[in-house]
Amino acid sequence: MKKWIGIGLVLLIVIWWIAAAPRPEIRCCVAESISFDPKTAAAITAVEHSADFAAGLEHFRSDLPGYDDVVLLTGGTRALVTATDGKIWSVDLATHAVEPFVDAPLMAFGIHEAPGDPNHVYFCSSNAYGEPFPGEAVGLYRLALDTRKIEPIVLEVPATLIDPDHPVVYADNDPKAPELRRDGSGGDHRPLVVCDNLEVSEDGRRIYFSEPFSYRDASLDDAVDEAIALPPNGRLWRHDLDTGTTRLVAEGFHFINGVLYDLHPGQPREESVLVTQTSLFRLARFYLRGPKAGSYEVVLDGLTGMDDGMDRDASGRIWLALFTERSPILTWAHENAWIKPLLLRLPPRLLLRQTQRTGVIVVSPDGSKPLYAAMYKGLPLASIASAVPAENGIYLANESLGELDSEQSGIVRLKWPKQLH
Repeated sequence: MKKWIGIGLVLLIVIWWIAAAPRPEIRCCVAESISFDPKTAAAITAVEHSADFAAGLEHFRSDLPGYDDVVLLTGGTRALVTATDGKIWSVDLATHAVEPFVDAPLMAFGIHEAPGDPNHVYFCSSNAYGEPFPGEAVGLYRLALDTRKIEPIVLEVPATLIDPDHPVVYADNDPKAPELRRDGSGGDHRPLVVCDNLEVSEDGRRIYFSEPFSYRDASLDDAVDEAIALPPNGRLWRHDLDTGTTRLVAEGFHFINGVLYDLHPGQPREESVLVTQTSLFRLARFYLRGPKAGSYEVVLDGLTGMDDGMDRDASGRIWLALFTERSPILTWAHENAWIKPLLLRLPPRLLLRQTQRTGVIVVSPDGSKPLYAAMYKGLPLASIASAVPAENGIYLANESLGELDSEQSGIVRLKWPKQLH
């Protein structure tokens, strides 16, 4: 009898092991053990001012749900935010009154002004890791502020195959870079699967947007698995508004999220862009022009949290939003990759229940030096998805993987830290 019970238990374990396995796009490419650079965490700790951060928070309660990003409109009296209810909301920055502005296709994530065109903004829209809505497509969109008309800019991208062992960055003059042209030429193409975050060039003619992974029917569980396994499924795209061409900038990098062009005084256009690799806790740079074109470098490794969106202030400093801190459990798992096949088969919700701190890091204009940092846990913040500087403070996009508490809804603004005056 004991023999048969033992055999039955073994069979149950085998069946569970097979049934609970993550999808093949993740299972194929679990990263080897990695160690984070301790110098980065030490540099961040040296400029941490968490107590001042907590004292500087202002909360303006309203019916506004959680939101992923903020764009300040010309004149500075109004903002638009991409909310988790699938709507883009308008915010009066003087009275903090809010109202739904437009229904976005699917759910809007990153949003950005159109330089030189005060009547339009661009935004990314995706499935929010849930069931898609019939007739709505993942894409990069443009919104007219006067008519509230939404039009698609990019719905399809070149179909490429990632080599997990060889990440690639394409220089601007590289003829091998996959492209999809306005007339549909350029080779095989596919629907855009995730549009996460975006950046618009200084002259307003090029839009960079990130696709952290491209497998269909992605769910929140898959996103958690991505954070554990660290597969190199991420891509960065660029759309040229003048030619209508969508071009691959880079692929084979883990979870490319936020994107920001590097400052380029005296140059006609950007030579490189910075990207956040969220669950790799890394800030990286892709070189597009100049002597390093076609290469990349790690700017900051071992950040103390999951870096999400990023924005520049008037002094050129970069504000990195830390969606959640780097937990000891996840750090240990990355350093001991042998445990990941087991972790990837456990219910992802177990990890999501872990309440952690959120925060911000401010770095030098080139991204290399931490200047200010703060971590926070408590009301009114859930997780900071982006930190957008303005004259009267920094607007913190307050997002949650679940429902926001009623005491968290509304606008959260950070007074300017005295260390950055």
